[in-house]
Amino acid sequence: MSTSVAIAVITFRRPALLRGLLASLQAQELPSGGDYAIRIVVVDNDADGSAGQVLAEFGDGSPYPIESVVEAEPGIPFAREKSVELCWNDDALIFVDDDEVAPPGWLKTLLTAWEATGADVVTGPVKGNLPPGAPAWSHHSDVHDSTGKHDTGEELKKAYTNNTLVTRRVYHTVTPGFHPAFRYTGSSDLHFFLRVHRAGFRIVWCEEAWIAEEVPVGRTSLHWLVRRAFRSGSGDTISRLLIRPGAVSYVLVLAYASARVFSAIGFALAGLLLGRKTHLLKAVRRFFSGVGSLAGIVGINHDEYRERHGAESEPADGGGAVPGDLAGGAGAGSPPVDDQGDESLADHPDARLP
Repeated sequence: MSTSVAIAVITFRRPALLRGLLASLQAQELPSGGDYAIRIVVVDNDADGSAGQVLAEFGDGSPYPIESVVEAEPGIPFAREKSVELCWNDDALIFVDDDEVAPPGWLKTLLTAWEATGADVVTGPVKGNLPPGAPAWSHHSDVHDSTGKHDTGEELKKAYTNNTLVTRRVYHTVTPGFHPAFRYTGSSDLHFFLRVHRAGFRIVWCEEAWIAEEVPVGRTSLHWLVRRAFRSGSGDTISRLLIRPGAVSYVLVLAYASARVFSAIGFALAGLLLGRKTHLLKAVRRFFSGVGSLAGIVGINHDEYRERHGAESEPADGGGAVPGDLAGGAGAGSPPVDDQGDESLADHPDARLP
C-alpha cells in the first residue's frame, strides 16, 4: 500500500502568499522508488472562506489533490487542531506556513530523510527572504533564518510547524495537540513539540530540507524584534507551566529568565568591544526574551495575532495560561480524538532563539 502523506496548511486572508505556496507544492517531486500518496489539506481560519477563490485555481489537473475546510473559530491552535483531525488517517502530515515557498526538491529531501532516519518527527530550516529596502540590521540578524543551526541527523528537543513532518503515531499519542492558551500569541507548536519530545519520540533535523519564507516589511523593524523576543520568552514560560505546574517549575523559569538576561549583557559587551552587530542583536533578543519569560509567570504575553483576526474586543483568552495540562482532552475547541492520559510531559524549553 502507498504511504499517505498530507501537507497541512493553515491560512488567514493571505491569498497571494497562499497561491505561491500551493504552486510550489504542486511542483514537488517524490523520491525515486518510493510509493507515496500525497495530498494537500488547507484549513482556512477565516469564517468568510476567503481562501476559496485561490483554491479554485487548483483544479482536478493538479498533481496533488487539495482538500479544504473552513475553521471559523479564530486562532492558530484551533486551525492546527483541525488540520490534525483531517489528517488523522494519514501515515504522516507535514506542517508548512502559508507565507512560505517550497524550493525544488524540498519534499523529496524531507521524505528521504524520514526514510533514512526512521524518526518520528523530521524538521528542517526556514530561510527568510527579506523584502527590498529592509533595514541594515536585519541583514545581520538570523531572526528570519534558521539555516545552519544544526547538523543533519542531529536529534532535537523541540520543533515548530513551519517545516516539519510528523508521523501518525505522534499525533495519535500526544493529543489534543494545540492548546487554546496560545490562541493569538503563538507558541502552541512549541508547547506541542515539547510534549512530543518528553513522550519519547525522536525529533531529527534535516538541514537540506529547507523552505523559504517571505518576510513582510512589518517584520523588519526593531520594534517587531523586541515584541517577538518578548512573546517567545513568555510562550516558553507558559508552555512549561502548562506542562508541569508547581514550585519547581517556577524556580526553573526564574533561573532560565535570569540566564537569558545575563547572557544578553555578555553579548552586548562583546558586541561593543568587538564591533559585532550580530552580538548586539542577540543581546536585544535575549534580554527581551528573558523579560518575557518572567512576564509569562503571571500569564502575560503579547497577542501578536489578535489584531489580524479583528478580535480586539474579545476576552483576552489568548494571552494567559489556561488551567489544566490537556490531560483528558481539556481545552476549548479540541477535536474528538484520543485521551492523552496522565503521562507527565515536562521539559525545559529554550525557544526559537540562538
